[in-house]
Amino acid sequence: MTEEPGDRTLRRLARGRTSLVVLPLAVALIVTAVLGARLLWADLPETDAAEASAVCWDGEEVADAGDCGRPTGPRGLRWVFPSFRPGNDDCRDVRAQHRELGRRTMWECEFEITGSPIVITYSELAAGRDGRAALELEYADEERRTVKTKDGTPLRHEWRRELPAGGFEVMVVYAAHPYAVQVRAEERALREEGLRSTVRYRAPERMSSR
Repeated sequence: MTEEPGDRTLRRLARGRTSLVVLPLAVALIVTAVLGARLLWADLPETDAAEASAVCWDGEEVADAGDCGRPTGPRGLRWVFPSFRPGNDDCRDVRAQHRELGRRTMWECEFEITGSPIVITYSELAAGRDGRAALELEYADEERRTVKTKDGTPLRHEWRRELPAGGFEVMVVYAAHPYAVQVRAEERALREEGLRSTVRYRAPERMSSR
């Protein structure tokens, strides 16, 4: 059977059309295979590690809570003692009047309980052992009581005494942080009431970060 010229032309067109379809598909498969291999062997992105962050007491964002600095200044005292309100009219900076105590920050606040005056002083002690040593020397003759957690870890130390000029005082200092609060009142019961109902403490584990 003799092949007509038109049949040969049709077969050439068919082969050309097949090549046009198969060639792009082959190229696409090769590209996909290469990209897949790269993704398979590439290092996993450290998205979680890069985005993980902590917020410090002053609002600064850091990679790790251990990078947060120690609370300092009036704002730091405000964080350590949530009951401290430095913006109130009855609170004032008294560090200049008590430089001999070696406090880095010292604010005194006055208020009343059942009509009797109460004075609360919030302090940031000097860094290191010097600040704590000066405080313990001041109260060396007084009995110290330690407030502990349920597992026995010391939280705060407390000293109580009757003032020579009249009135009663309690000094409370964190066991592991350089911050202290003092409550003075005309009566012993008022001193304890002022300490119990007014003073608020930041948990030691949340001292530097939110």
